[in-house]
Amino acid sequence: ELLERRLGTYSHRINVHPGYPVRDLIVDVTIHETREFSSLNVTSVPGGQKFGNAVSEWREGSRTARLQFDPDPEAMPRNGVIHGQLVVQYDVKRALDAGDVQVEDGYFVHFFAPIDLQYTPKHITFLIDVSGSMSGTKLEQVKTAMDHILTNLNNGDTFNIIRFSTNAHKLGIMRYSPVTVRRAKQYIESLEAGGGTNIDDGLKVAIEEDVEAIVSESVRPHIIVLLTDGSPTSGVTSHSVILKNVRNRNRDRATVFCLGFGRGADMDFLARLALQNHGTSRKIYEDEDAAEQLTGFYRELSTPLLLDIQFSYSGDAVMVDTLSKTHFYNYFEGTELIVTGQTENELDARVRANITGKGRNGQFFMGVTDWNLVSPPDHHLLSHLHLAPTPPNFIKRLWAFLKVKDLLAEEKAARGPHDRMVAQKKALIIALENHFVTPLTSLVVVQPDQEHCKDYEDDEDGEDGETRDEVSSSGQRTQKGPMQRDDNNHSQSLDSQNSVSHAFNPASIHVLSGDEVMDSYHFIHNMAAPHPISHSAAAPTTGIIGCPVMALLTALLLTIVAKMQVHIAIK
Repeated sequence: ELLERRLGTYSHRINVHPGYPVRDLIVDVTIHETREFSSLNVTSVPGGQKFGNAVSEWREGSRTARLQFDPDPEAMPRNGVIHGQLVVQYDVKRALDAGDVQVEDGYFVHFFAPIDLQYTPKHITFLIDVSGSMSGTKLEQVKTAMDHILTNLNNGDTFNIIRFSTNAHKLGIMRYSPVTVRRAKQYIESLEAGGGTNIDDGLKVAIEEDVEAIVSESVRPHIIVLLTDGSPTSGVTSHSVILKNVRNRNRDRATVFCLGFGRGADMDFLARLALQNHGTSRKIYEDEDAAEQLTGFYRELSTPLLLDIQFSYSGDAVMVDTLSKTHFYNYFEGTELIVTGQTENELDARVRANITGKGRNGQFFMGVTDWNLVSPPDHHLLSHLHLAPTPPNFIKRLWAFLKVKDLLAEEKAARGPHDRMVAQKKALIIALENHFVTPLTSLVVVQPDQEHCKDYEDDEDGEDGETRDEVSSSGQRTQKGPMQRDDNNHSQSLDSQNSVSHAFNPASIHVLSGDEVMDSYHFIHNMAAPHPISHSAAAPTTGIIGCPVMALLTALLLTIVAKMQVHIAIK
């Protein structure tokens, strides 16, 4: 699994959900890093079972840490079934440098996450849907979130608020100050829901206002955040026409981030809109913490440090045509940029990685020549973890994963059918060669023995939450088990993120398309930087684990075994 650095930490979620009473359960996590740890803690997700007795061990200056969860049988639920997630959060010490470059057998990966860069003031436009469907709780949650967001704008920022329904209305460009923030909060508080959803008109006004801001100050990140709970119903309603209009108006000036609020949001359209304008999309769930989801998203992009970042590699050793994405429009505080590629021969000091960009004080440049060879895992340290077979070349699979990710993004952002088809074909070839589940491929799922799972499923049917769909080979769709969202804001089965042990019924086989698999686990968006984690879950050798279950490929490694010892090596 590739851990994404957000808000200055890596988060690894471990699903502790056997689905069957287990007397002895141990979760053992060992983390190996290339830099010293700066922080490490363990939490549980909101709404899940609390894990108060998880113990972590690490010391200052260490590059290895260990966590162990050994629940007390007396503290378990009455039915004996544990249900929840352990969340391991950590980060490493960093410096103002060009990052780390690791090389293994003809492939390399470059991590970039410097600190002590000066904050670059931003221009941000909040484009808020106030159509009739946003009435009630949703709009109140937006108001709560915006109150917090406006309070936490940075000195030097400029901002604008545009509401849209059947038509769009702007507050106007303002520079951050206590007076302008107070005025903006009054504007937000006055919002009322009603009318249709004219996304095209809202984006038109947002881009026109953004162009005016660019004329006044050119060296600053320009960000548009679109929040909507539906599809276009007023004005221009054709997705393709809206996408074309935004391209022609924006011309790569502003980065567009799209938030889909609730079940009615058209996430495919929002993803295409964001990708074509160098942003990302995310689903906001209609939960009690929706306001927290919104403010959390803003925090991730609240502090831009660099813009227009370009990675380049001098020398003949690096095969330029194999590189993953090398141009990034923004680098935000607390995140990490990653580039990977192939080499023709061994790298040496003659090969230099150069990073250029724009910062608060103008042009930014940094270079690195320290190419570190990846060492094999310490098998003596990990021998007690019942190691599953590991990939022969981790960085090669990382390269393949990032290339598929980039190609699928190109496919969504493509302007014509030919470009879309070329990107699909390239992604499909790499995905099949590396056994990745994508929207272009399918996954065969073997269901657990339903008789053993029956009691457990009966218990789950009464719980709140969404259900996941499975598609049989005949095409009939059935609903199985509860869904739980994660911090990456993708709908995901409790059993789907980590590899687990199952007792299989070979007669029950379901075939899922890649799109259906991605509905439950959007692994392609779960990517920013890989960091080595190993964990194992030990349990008795009888019983059923993971009922009901849909087994999904993780980004780099999937282990499904028919015994009760599980190990996932995530590096």
